[in-house]
Amino acid sequence: MLNRAKLRKIFIISLIFITFLGCNENDDWIPNVRVEIQKDLNTQLANLGVLEARKIDGGVNGIILFRLEDRKFNALERTCPFQPSENCPVEIKDNLFAECPCCGSEFYLFFEDMPGAVKEGPAKRPLKQYRTSVIGSLLYIYN
Repeated sequence: MLNRAKLRKIFIISLIFITFLGCNENDDWIPNVRVEIQKDLNTQLANLGVLEARKIDGGVNGIILFRLEDRKFNALERTCPFQPSENCPVEIKDNLFAECPCCGSEFYLFFEDMPGAVKEGPAKRPLKQYRTSVIGSLLYIYN
């Protein structure tokens, strides 16, 4: 049976190990905020064509809404994942990409299976994605 001194030593060593393992200067995450947006496809999004992007309000620093098909969309947080605590919103570039004006990272908007994937730059994570669904003539964006 382990005595109290050995248990304390194991506990302290484990605590130190866990502390160092968890310390990573790149563990800067985009805050979670509630997103519940509703847009009418016939009025509010009538002039958003297929393979076009638009900035809309919502999320932390806004959302990029990208139309993949007639009734299929990607909704991506504009906060750059490289250093999100700097609150640097990415901008739409050429309707197919987004670019961070602070760090220069570029992101794909049009990938259906990996929306917001990093094209180039110091960012290692994709843009944060929000869920979308179309019911009737309404587009819902949510998390």
